[in-house]
Amino acid sequence: MHSVAATDLLTSLQRQAQLSPEALANLKQWLEDPSLAEFRPEIQSLVDGGEWAELEDAFYKHINIGTGGIRGAIGPGPNRINTRTIGEAAQALCQFIDARGEEARQGGVVVGHEAREGSVAFARVCSEVFAANSIRSFRFDGVRSTPEISFAVRHLHATAGVQITASHNPKTDNGFKFYWSYGGQVVPPLDGEFMQLVSEVRDIHRLPLESGGEEWVAHLGPDVDDAYLSAVGSLSIESSRSATIVFGAIHGAGKTNVLPVLERAGFSVQPVPEQLEPDSSFPTAAGKLINPEYREVVAMPVALTERVGADLAICSDPDADRAAVATRRAAGDQRLDLLRGDDVGAALTHFVLSRRKELGLTSPNDLVLETFVTTSLVADIARGFGVEAISDLNVGFKWMAQIIQEREDAGRIGYFFATEESIGYLAGNFVRDKDASIAALLVAEMASALKDRGLTVWQYLDELYARYGCYRNLQHLVELPGKTGMQVMREVMLGLRRSPPASLGGRAVVGVLDRLAPEKSTRAAYAIGSGDDMVTFVLSEDQRNRVTVRPSGTEPKLKYYIQLYAPVPSGASVPSVREPLSAEALALAEEIVNLSGTVIGGDLPASDQSQVRAWREEWSAGVRRLV
Repeated sequence: MHSVAATDLLTSLQRQAQLSPEALANLKQWLEDPSLAEFRPEIQSLVDGGEWAELEDAFYKHINIGTGGIRGAIGPGPNRINTRTIGEAAQALCQFIDARGEEARQGGVVVGHEAREGSVAFARVCSEVFAANSIRSFRFDGVRSTPEISFAVRHLHATAGVQITASHNPKTDNGFKFYWSYGGQVVPPLDGEFMQLVSEVRDIHRLPLESGGEEWVAHLGPDVDDAYLSAVGSLSIESSRSATIVFGAIHGAGKTNVLPVLERAGFSVQPVPEQLEPDSSFPTAAGKLINPEYREVVAMPVALTERVGADLAICSDPDADRAAVATRRAAGDQRLDLLRGDDVGAALTHFVLSRRKELGLTSPNDLVLETFVTTSLVADIARGFGVEAISDLNVGFKWMAQIIQEREDAGRIGYFFATEESIGYLAGNFVRDKDASIAALLVAEMASALKDRGLTVWQYLDELYARYGCYRNLQHLVELPGKTGMQVMREVMLGLRRSPPASLGGRAVVGVLDRLAPEKSTRAAYAIGSGDDMVTFVLSEDQRNRVTVRPSGTEPKLKYYIQLYAPVPSGASVPSVREPLSAEALALAEEIVNLSGTVIGGDLPASDQSQVRAWREEWSAGVRRLV
């Protein structure tokens, strides 16, 4: 499309009066800038189709950075993932590296990708940008897992690493996730510095690979893969291999880390053949969903496990940093049940600490880490073993990586184990992010040791509840896509802060913990996307009973985390405590979600009530999911 056509299209858009001034201003730039000409046909197609909501959401703002970097739907516009926004992130990373001197420039950047649409092209853009800025990139020969990129940064003594991924987001998304020299993601104030650099990028420098850029690319051989797989294998703490496993890669990178780790360790593992090969179309996905936290996503691996009589179904997400686990509640059952991340994290914490104690491997520097929205049972177990636990972290493994690096810098290297409720697990010191292959190895060993005792993971959890008290943790999600969805989430968070409930589930709210600074939580100042945007309604003085609300840092959804606790009296059965607690947690989740709709726009004047009604209707239409 030539410039006259671009002008005509812009004139048509202005005449239609369907878009906000912000979206129109950004569209003007994208239509008039010659370097963005490749996107004009897609924009024209959206206009021809009357896709006004899509155009508004794609152009009203620039995509922001969340707990996992930059992620979003693929498409044209500054609020989408495309060669322009990926190029901006890569160019900003070059400037970030430049600011740290010549030694940082010399270290180079590991560039990886998973199987999603556009991943190969986006990784190529990164290498071309690095080449134009005289920074070399290290490239694998195909799809690799996100944790292997974290490993490779440290293994190669690189300055940074970039993985093209949207992790567990819908299959229509992609993203840019970067690691710093210690293998973890940057934390404040560095993440703010990086995002500021992204927002200031105007010119992207690219040196095409075929025109000299290839000279700045170092192609990696199998030695990095072997070193990574061997490092994961070194975490083995159990010799039994009695558990049989079905593995679902869900068309992602799990074939490159989870499967070889389990095979090298000597487990009997059967992959789901229809899902083994990486495939950008994700043909067996549950609609757009490829997050194995959801039962419908793991239905195929679970069905195969039941059919062949295996003990475990282990499923990794597209970039193979998260692992879902399903197993029978009792050994003779036919049906498998999906464990929550809290369940797996607590069981693994007890298993690894008890086995390491039996093997005489404990150290005063051992450390267990978890996020605040992960079950408190993890910290209870760690402290029961005399192991230090940090249990109040913000969501995101970057905070755990920061602490692990600080311990390493201080010479306090012990056994590190980290977990979060969203099926992320880490052990050891060679990867600085969650890792599905580490999780798979430890879960398979735990299941084998339990099988040898005639137990399942579910029964093991009941043993832990009997000892430490019963926790019921669940997560309720409300999905609110698009610009309007963002506005609704903003109103809910403002409303809950303005009018916190006096009681929930018949329990008095004894305190409110708000991680967001007061100056950031006013109507004028508040913006969705801050990593510390999390408010907790405390229901008991020991904080074991609580409800936490936060917007996702990577997807358009509000997340509600419910935790209830009750001791198991001597002589009482665990089910007699667990079942009523579960029912109470479900009712409490429903109550806080319903309450959220009533606080929308509660401080706005009568003149805004039509807008408030529209927001509340959007809230009512949001998709609810229970995890």
